[in-house]
Amino acid sequence: MNSPVVVVGGGITGLAAAYDLVEQGREVVLLEADGRLGGKVNAGPIENAGLPFDVDMAADGFLARQPEVVELCHELGLGDQLVAPTGAQAYIWFDGALRNIPSPSVLGVPFEIEPIEASDLISAAGTADFAARIDAPADPLVGDASVGEVLRPRVGAEVFERLIDPLLGGINAGEADKLSINAGAAQLADAARVGGSLRAALRAQVDANLAAAAGPVFNGLEGGNHKLIDALGAALGDRVHTNTAAERLERSDGGWRVWAGGQCIDASRVILASPSWVTAGLIAPFAPESAAVLAGIAYGDAVLVTFVIDKSRLACSLDGSGFLVPRSQDLLMTACSWSSSKWAHYDDGTHAILRVSAGRSDDTRWVDMAQADVVDTLRGELVTTMGLDGDPIARVTEWRQSLPQYRPGHLERCDEIDAQLAAEAAGLTVAGAQMRGLGLPACVRQGRAAAQS
Repeated sequence: MNSPVVVVGGGITGLAAAYDLVEQGREVVLLEADGRLGGKVNAGPIENAGLPFDVDMAADGFLARQPEVVELCHELGLGDQLVAPTGAQAYIWFDGALRNIPSPSVLGVPFEIEPIEASDLISAAGTADFAARIDAPADPLVGDASVGEVLRPRVGAEVFERLIDPLLGGINAGEADKLSINAGAAQLADAARVGGSLRAALRAQVDANLAAAAGPVFNGLEGGNHKLIDALGAALGDRVHTNTAAERLERSDGGWRVWAGGQCIDASRVILASPSWVTAGLIAPFAPESAAVLAGIAYGDAVLVTFVIDKSRLACSLDGSGFLVPRSQDLLMTACSWSSSKWAHYDDGTHAILRVSAGRSDDTRWVDMAQADVVDTLRGELVTTMGLDGDPIARVTEWRQSLPQYRPGHLERCDEIDAQLAAEAAGLTVAGAQMRGLGLPACVRQGRAAAQS
């Protein structure tokens, strides 16, 4: 009998890898150190809020035009539970008001002048600066660079700091000035590699996407994304071992031995979908250079506070999906998602569900605060930004070391890890958010690719 493939890590990447292997007819053992599956995909009730449903504690949606998660949902029988957000617009909080985000745009980068002028977000001088830069001919991007290095010269400081950094920095709990454009903003990298006018490249990209569009840009699952985790766990059954951490690896004649829970598992292959520091410790004896690269990946810490309050206690009309906050506004919050307006399955007709995020790699104030102080601070900021009147029910979800920071050259370093493992530790594969993408589609794609290797 062939030895199983051992998958280390029961987040979405590891689950997707294990599921794909089972579909191939392979024997699989999945090890998860935590007591539950899903990693950073989780949901649960909000105590004393009066809601008849659970609410996501992290990602509440995913890109639908990257097909990996949509396809997986259909395979698992969840296709009829796929839902699209309402399509309501998002805002930017700036200088005491919620302001429209100019559209059209690509990852926060606008390319038409009139919507910028109408947004009342960029000054006349900033708009003129943008207009002078967006059509200026530029050399094609070669290799990798930070988003800031590429885009600041092409859009100007105001547009970058008030639109691009709040979006990309917020998604990654980091700084767009330090984010690899290839790893963290591939659409913008593609546009920059064209050279010439950035406006022309972005406009062509949007036109091509519109021509190819079929269905919504984003999807979620009615009832929450944790349904995907539950379905994968059910499909894997007793192949899953929670509360079981991989302790060390050893070579064997037939492949590898994995020590976990004081026992040894013979494995034909090992897919490592664990956090980078865990993976680094496991591969260090066999691929020390790759282990050092993984151990050196910085992570951002984020906190998500979900507030629930009667809609009548808000001065804001909730006619949108939420708002982003530029770092110049000196608020603790980085974003506020109006989940009850964004998703129909979170609207009970009475309550506003507000998911407020805080934390960036360069702003760790919340880490040293008591949870009650975090809640009080963010509640006060909702008073300022949305006219909150009253004491909402709050649930705090901390995500420490949750978001790997992709620095320029990140994808090249990932390629080097793959090459070193193939040469020096054949049968070990590294996948997950620390490698080639944070979003659910990217993680599912990596997991299934690892299973197919």
